[in-house]
This record gives sequence, C-alpha cells and structure tokens, in this order.
Amino acid sequence: MLKTRNSLQRADRSGEQGWALLGLILALSIMAIVLASVVVPNVKTEVQRDKELEMMYRGEQMARAIARYYGRGNLIPLQLMVPPEYGYLTDMKKLREGITIGVREIKFVRPSMTIDPMTSADWEPVHARDPRIMKVLQAYAAETNSFIPQQYLLIAGPPQKLHIVKSPTSPTNPVTPGSPPNPGTPPVNPEGPSTIQPVTPPQTTPPGVQPRPGTTPDDADDDDDDDDEANDPLAHLFGTGSGSSGPGINNTPIVGVAPKLKGQSIRSLYGLDHYEDWVFIYIPDQTQLRQPPGVNQGRGGNTNRSGLQVSQ
Repeated sequence: MLKTRNSLQRADRSGEQGWALLGLILALSIMAIVLASVVVPNVKTEVQRDKELEMMYRGEQMARAIARYYGRGNLIPLQLMVPPEYGYLTDMKKLREGITIGVREIKFVRPSMTIDPMTSADWEPVHARDPRIMKVLQAYAAETNSFIPQQYLLIAGPPQKLHIVKSPTSPTNPVTPGSPPNPGTPPVNPEGPSTIQPVTPPQTTPPGVQPRPGTTPDDADDDDDDDDEANDPLAHLFGTGSGSSGPGINNTPIVGVAPKLKGQSIRSLYGLDHYEDWVFIYIPDQTQLRQPPGVNQGRGGNTNRSGLQVSQ
C-alpha cells in the first residue's frame, strides 16, 4: 500500500511539472510575439528615417549640381533668362558626365548622388513651371521667414495677369471732363476710380466692350495671349516647338529633382510630409541674393548652402 501511494504521488508531481513547463513555454511565446510586434516596426521606422535623411542629402546635392550647371560651374541662384553656351539642362546624364568649357572639363555631381536611396532608382526630373515648385517655395518661405526671389517665381509659374477693373459710374447728366456738374461740387473723374485686381482672363468680350473693327472676340483673346507672352520673360521656353517633342518627352529646362515614391513621410521637407510634394531645387539664402554675381561662390559647392530645413 505504501509503495502504491508513493508511486501515485510521484506521478501527480510529474504531471504538475509538465503542465508548468507547458505554461512557461506558452508565456515565453506570447512575450516573444509582443516584443516582435513592438521592435520590428520601430526598426522599420528607423530604417525609413535614415533613408529619408540620405534622400534629403542626395536631393540637395542634385539641386546644387543643377544650379552649378546653369552657373557654368559656379553655385549661383537659378536663372533661365539666358541659357549657358552649352544649352539648357534637358538630360540628367549631363550632370554626371559633365561638360567641357574650352579646355576645362566640369562634372557637377558624383554618380552615387543621381540615385534616390528610397527606391534605388534615378530621380524624377522636375521641369520649369512644374506645379510642385510653387508649393515648395511657399513652404520654404514660411519655414525660414524669407522672401521668394523674383526669378524663382518666374520658374514656378507665369506672371500673374492683372486687369484694371473700373468702378461703375452713372452720372445723371452728361458733364465735360474736368468740369463740375453743379456749382460748388468738385470735378468729376469721367473714368471713375479704378483698382487693380488679378482675375481669370475672360473667354469672350465683356459686355459693353466692342472689339476693334475687323476683329472677333476670339481675336481679342489672342491679343491678350500676345500680351502675356510679352510680359513673360520665359515665354520662349514654352511656346510652340519648345515643349514636348514626342510622347513622354519634355524638353523644357530641368530645374530640380523629386522622388518617385508616393505616400506620407516620417520626416518633413519645409513642413511638407508627403513624398509627392517634395521637390529638391536650389534656393539661395538671403545673403547670397544680396551678393554681386561671382562673389564667394566657389566651384566646389562648399559655400552658400541652400538652407535645407529638415524636421525630425
């Protein structure tokens, strides 16, 4: 009897130890799952943050390289009024391969900088008048509390059209310009007060306005387009024959680069936290804008940094 009782007690203890071991294994498994769900996303986030930082560095280097291309090797503010003697930048390969001026060969960027580290692919070229440029310039101005240079406003978009809108006047009696209608009243301006307001160009001739003899309302619109071209110093870059020369081909000047990745970012560029809004374009600081051309603007690209603002 005693032996049988001892055997049963040992069996009970062995069963309890087995269940305890199974519970310990289950608890460790749950802890491992919880730790993996916490650690793995943090690792992925840190990797993405590091890649974004590298992307911002390479994007800035590409923007500076484009500025040096138009500056004939010097890091100066972008201007497209007069092209360099080797032409506008329409092919990104020119930055890597370089150009030759006389007997001097200039390469603008290292080959590694031409690859976006987020996608391991080439950057997307950003051409003049791309809608994203103005958004980046406005974000930069708000972030740094600075103004946007006039030449950059032209690169971002055409000059805003202004129309003179006259206030309506309806005198009861016709009067002679400059003479008072009644004694003791001041002279009346027949034109009436006027204000300048930006408006959308009308599609037809406004009421009360007659087109010139031999013209139609559409002709009047054509005249407005001619005035716009005359007021736009960069109109020659976007006229007939200067834009696309085939499907998917854009021959307008390249002024920056952008990532091909879409979606929300962890870091922000001038407060912009979506990749599709990012454009890397060289924006000079205010001290550089006040300097005469060629002063303290080295060819090595170590001066006059663009003031890239990065939010963690």
